Parts: sequence; structure tokens; C-alpha cells
Amino acid sequence: MASIGIKGEVYNIRFRYQGSEFKKSLKTRDIAAAKAALHIVEVAIHRLLTGQVVVPPGVEAGDFILSGGTLTEPEEPRIKAVPKPSTAQLTVDYLNSQKQLQAPSYHSSQALHIRHLLKFIGQKADQPCDRVCFRDLDRYLLSRLETRHPNTAERERITLMQLYRWAARQGHVESSPAALLTRIKGGTERPPFRTIQEIERLLSRGGLTEAEEMGLWECLYISPSEIAQLLCVVRTNAKVDYSYLLHAIPAYTGMRRGEVLRLRWEDIDLVDGFVYARSRKQSRRISETVRRIDLHPDLRAELTSWQTRQSRGRLVIGEPDATEPISPDRANRCFWSPMRGTPWCLDNGKDWFKVTFHTYRHSFASNLAAVGIDQRIIDEFMGHTTEAMRKRYRHLFPQHRRTAIESLKFGVEKTNG
Repeated sequence: MASIGIKGEVYNIRFRYQGSEFKKSLKTRDIAAAKAALHIVEVAIHRLLTGQVVVPPGVEAGDFILSGGTLTEPEEPRIKAVPKPSTAQLTVDYLNSQKQLQAPSYHSSQALHIRHLLKFIGQKADQPCDRVCFRDLDRYLLSRLETRHPNTAERERITLMQLYRWAARQGHVESSPAALLTRIKGGTERPPFRTIQEIERLLSRGGLTEAEEMGLWECLYISPSEIAQLLCVVRTNAKVDYSYLLHAIPAYTGMRRGEVLRLRWEDIDLVDGFVYARSRKQSRRISETVRRIDLHPDLRAELTSWQTRQSRGRLVIGEPDATEPISPDRANRCFWSPMRGTPWCLDNGKDWFKVTFHTYRHSFASNLAAVGIDQRIIDEFMGHTTEAMRKRYRHLFPQHRRTAIESLKFGVEKTNG
């Protein structure tokens, strides 16, 4: 009347009653328990056939028999557990969900932070996402602090907080393992901007890790003459027609990469000579800030020539008729390519270069300060310059500080001896 079988390592039972066949899992790996269940099922079928018991209304016959004739109410329907996505898949789903809600630059930063996390946790990235615990995330941030500035590690902590807050809302984890991560304070002030010569002198002494060396190059400031030399190199080596503008626009305006990529022709007034920079810094996807920057005559001439050659399209940088800006990855490749094989490249294989988009931004502020431009005008051009940022480039002009000191006349008589 009944028989037991095995699927995987779990026993099941088959039996027939009133022309219907039933197959039920015994939820056991023990053969003795399976044989006992077989006996109970056979006894229950016998009692039904002899009229000793009847199946209660609403109760499924197979469940009643499996219970040994004791089930009096229908069993609650079993909700099949939905498998948890892996941490790697979780991060893909999160980034896709945020793509239209975050500024492209902020979204790219979060994607970079997440790649670092997946590399750190190794095999756990392919395991169910609830396997990652607070200890994993805490150890990850501590490891980042060993090679990164505290401000950078704090931004990575914020990414983890947002990722797991989203995961908890989606039901992938019961609670966020990142909720108790301690805020990372900025620690020491960020290092000041330095000239190429200053950085090379520090490197020549040796004893620095690769991360420390790259940290120095991230603080590079280049003078107008050095910018002119670099722009000549880019113009000569550029294989993509808009590569030169990817350098020239931030060099002459201090605009961020995202602002350059979103720049539209209606943001540029070539007659009166100014450009509007539209900022979606960090997570300000909907509300954007706009600031006006005067156009340098050289850049106005470049843009005028480029507008003539690019006869169609709304975006300044990109292919004709494109409706969306080029991706940050594409922008980086077009930005780096002309510098490969030149002294501006540190390592082709690792895509390490002396100059980034942001090098032009803080060089722009520094060069304006060097010629005595009012700080309020610099702030207006830059958009959000803080006192901490100003302190990073003021030291670059000791001659101005020395002049200020020497302007004080105390009239103290010199003594002999």
C-alpha cells in the first residue's frame, strides 16, 4: 500500500488511497524514522478503509494519512522560502535601482566602493547576502584606513550604510549589518597641493608605498605654463576629436568631470563670453546648482571652432545627436589616452597618470589666487570652495605671504654685535 524512497539525502513516501496517488516528504535522513512513518501511514490507510476514521472536512487526504489519522484542520499553506541573492548580485541590483536617483559621479563612486568591498570579502561575494555580517564590514573599513585617507573611508562607510539599508527594505536581510559601523572622523587635515618639483623631491627620498606615492600625485598642482605644455601634448596625441576639450574645459574653467560631460550648447554664451556649470554633486539628482564662469579667450576660440565642426547635437562633448552624456569610463579613457607614453603617464598598465580631471580644478583655483584674484570671485567660479580647500592651495605662493610679512614696518633699531 505504501513505499519509501529517497531524494538527495531526504526520505519520502508514496501511497495510494481511493484511486489517488500521494507523494510526501518525510523530512528525515534517518532510515529508522522513515520506516516508522511507513508503518503509521499503512495503519492510517487501514483505519480509513475499515471505517474506523474519516477524513475531516477541508483536510487533504494525503496530509491526514501522513499524520496517522490525527489531523483535524487543514494545514497552513507552506510559503516557499525565496532564496537570498548573493552579495555580488545584491550589489548589482542596488546599483541598478539607484542609477536614475543619483548623480552619475556619485553613482560611479559608489560602484567603485562596492568593487573594493567584493574584492575584500572574496568567496563570500558569491554566497547568500545575509552571510556578510558587521564584523566583515568593520574589518573592510579598517583595511581601507590603512591605505586611504579617513575622509575616503568615511565615504565608503556611507555607501555601505545606503547599500544595506536598501537591502533591508527589500527583505534580503533582516537588519542592516552596516547600521552600527562607527563614523570615521577626518583625522588630520588633507595634505596641501604641491608642484611637480615638490612631489618628485619627496619621491626621490624613497620609503613610500604605492598608495602613498599616488596620494602625492592626487595633490598635484600645475602652473599655467605646465598646463600649456600638457594641452599641446594632448592636442598632438589625441585620437578622439573631443579628447582635447576634456582637458581644455576643466583647465580653463575648473569644472568637474560630471559638469563637463553634461555641458550643453545652451549653457555657453560665445558672444558675451561665459559658461554655466550645472552641478549635481553627490546625491543631488533632481535639484542642481548652477554657477556662471567667465570664458577665457583661448577657450572661447576652441569652443567656437568645435561648434562649427560639430554641427549637430545638444551636448558639447559626445557624438552628434547623442541624447545622453558619454559614460565616465569612456571619458576617462579619452582623457588618459593622449598622455600614454609621455612623462605625464606613471604606469600604463595600472592607468596611473600625474593629472586627473580634478587636478585641473584645484590648479584653476590656485592659479587665480596666484595672480591676486579676489577670493570671493574664485569661490563663485568654483561653486563650493571651503576654508579647508583654500588652505590647501594658499601655501603655494610663499612670495605673496613673504610680501605681506615684509610690509609690516615696526621701526625697531638694529643693535650692533
